Order: sequence, then structure tokens, then C-alpha cells
Amino acid sequence: MNASAYLPLAFLLNQFSGLISATSTAVSTNGFSKPVIRPSTGGGSTCIYGDVTVSINATGTKLLYEAPQDQMAVTESLVEMFQVDSTFGANVTAGGPSVISGNYSIYVKLCLPSDPEKAAEVKTVQLLTHGATLDHTYWDIAPGYSYVDVASEAGYATLSYDQLGVGKSAHPDPIQIVQATSQVAATHELVGLLRNAKMGGYHFDKIVGVGHSAGSTLTQGITTKYPRDFDAVILSGTSASAASVPLSVAAFNFINANTDPAPQFKRLPAGFLTQQSAAGIQFAFYRYPNYDENAFRQQVANKQTNTLGVLLTMGGIVAPSAEFKGPVDIVNGQHDLVFCSGDCLYPMDQNAVTLSVFYPAASNGSQTYIAAGAGHCIAAHKSGPDSFKHMVQFLQANSL
Repeated sequence: MNASAYLPLAFLLNQFSGLISATSTAVSTNGFSKPVIRPSTGGGSTCIYGDVTVSINATGTKLLYEAPQDQMAVTESLVEMFQVDSTFGANVTAGGPSVISGNYSIYVKLCLPSDPEKAAEVKTVQLLTHGATLDHTYWDIAPGYSYVDVASEAGYATLSYDQLGVGKSAHPDPIQIVQATSQVAATHELVGLLRNAKMGGYHFDKIVGVGHSAGSTLTQGITTKYPRDFDAVILSGTSASAASVPLSVAAFNFINANTDPAPQFKRLPAGFLTQQSAAGIQFAFYRYPNYDENAFRQQVANKQTNTLGVLLTMGGIVAPSAEFKGPVDIVNGQHDLVFCSGDCLYPMDQNAVTLSVFYPAASNGSQTYIAAGAGHCIAAHKSGPDSFKHMVQFLQANSL
């Protein structure tokens, strides 16, 4: 972090930082709208929470599809999408290219070490992208289950955020605007804000893309389209096989979010989906009894949305990142159901396959890691702290 950022940061990160007003002139929150300064959920970092505006200009797909208005239509769409001889996807994506353009508010959380001397030495920021039906809180669940805090302790900054159409970020049209390419474009814009010191004026020398599940797919999509955006990537909850994705979607029993009792979903239009039951979330994301039950209950209470626009277009961004030459770390739960059918080591190491398929030019510093006993959501499992430790050691081994 450059010297010009040190003075405001020293004020930001003192022991009373949780009490500092967001409007204080001593704190640099330039670039944030409605900023709030408080500790991380895990308690080991100091964070600026707020909104930033991203300008998106992406090529999307004109989907020949209207958002289903009732549950029978939602379920039938998913049945037809995943049946063995399906033409559903090809039919609805036959409308040709579209232009997705506009300015959108994205909710972000920039966290740094609470020790001002350590914070002044930060040179690398990690851009954390959550998975589908999750939000930015996945990376900072609770004390002991906070990747944000582990990264801060090791001397890294993190920027987590709610994807477009999720949580506290903007919720535009879930069919024609919230698509996979617009998610890639939004994340690419966040990289630009970090590269150009547009968030609080804090400058970072290196940016690492860190993804989970669908967030890994988006991060990998960025390394394909924008191979110079990231200096390294860490991808968790992903593989080169989507064979078990239909099973996971079936377990979710997706419903239109506005029919869920959760009050935050009531004003959303049809096309924003969420899981119907805690049992479905457990089935796809967790391996009993190897997870923290409080973390599980927290995710159920804070479940988020996915859009049919993303589901119908995600396959279009999946391709090998042949031009990305930085180090890559693939991290999966031993019993990931979504992408490994419950065993990431059968019939071979799926992490190694994923690395070779998607990153043929990755540097020799690349690694893979199996989180012992974990299901899909590795951050909420009891082996989560070991996974976090590995991720940090991977970056340190590559001088990042």
C-alpha cells in the first residue's frame, strides 16, 4: 500500500475504529456510497462497508423466455433444462446477442488488518466472489470461520461483494440483464477500481481472484476474457464436470424468491430464485456431521438468490483460460456433491483434472488441495480453517 494511503489508514485502523463515524474527514472512504466502518464479523479485521457504482457494457444473450410466474412453471423450466435430450437451453438462447449496458450499484466490503503498521505494509488485495444463493458473508461467517480474518492476519486486504442481483446490490431484470456475462463485466469493473485506487484511495500492487462455486466459474471466466486482471487465482467448489449440478438443483427445489417468507425477497420480480428448504441446502452444500451447525443455520437464515438469466447463460463463459499464466490453486471439499458427485478423489483427483483442463499455461507455482471431510461450502466446515491456511500459504509460496 502506498504512502499516500497510510495516514488515513492509520486513523481508520486504530483500536476505536468501530466507533468512527463514516463521515469523518480523517477516514478515506472516497469511492464508496453510504460507507460504514466496523470490524469484520469474525472480529479480526477492520472493514469499510458500502456501495460502489460499476458501469457495465457487455454482450449478453437475448433470451426467448419469460420469467415463470408460478411454481409449476418454475419447476417445469428446470425439468426441461436438465432432461437428458434437452433442447430447452438451445431454444431459449436462440435470440442472438444483446447489449447489456448501464450503471449498477454493487455492495462491497473492503477489509484490512486491524494493526495499522501491518495494514500499511499491505501490497496484495484478494477479490472474493461468492457462489450462487450465497452473498459476501460467505467469506466472513463467524469467529474461526472467517477467511477475511485469516487473510488479514497474514497481511492481505480483501474485497468481498454481493454479485449483481444478490443481497444489497442492485436487482435489475433477472432474465435479460443479470446474466453470466454481466456478472463477469461487473467483477472486471471492480478489478479496475482496485487497480486504479478508486476505493478509498488505497493502492495495491497485486490482485488475486478468489472464487467459490459459481463465483469460481465467474473468476475463471475473467481469466479467459481478461487474462491480465488477476496475478493469481484461487478457485474452490468447482471442477471440470457439471454432471451432478442437476442433482443439486433438484435438491434446492428452487422457487420464485418473492413467494418465500423472507421479507427481503417480497419486492423482487419473478425470475429471482431461492431454495425452498434447509434440507435442500444441506443436501447440496454440507456433509454431516463435518460442518459447524451454527454456520449452517446462519446460511439458511441468510439464503440469497440466483437468476434464471444466469442459469441459462453460465455455460457460455466456461472455456479454458489458455492465456492466463499466473499461479492457480484449486481447493475442493473431499465430499463436494455439486461438482464431484460426493467424492473429489474418484475416479481420479478432480482438482488435478480441473487445473489441467482450464489452466494449461498456469505457472509452476500452481497447487491443489482437498479439504478433509468437507462438502461444497468449505468455509462452513470444521476443516475450513485448514483450507484457509492452505490458501494463504499458496499465496506466500508464490510471493504474493
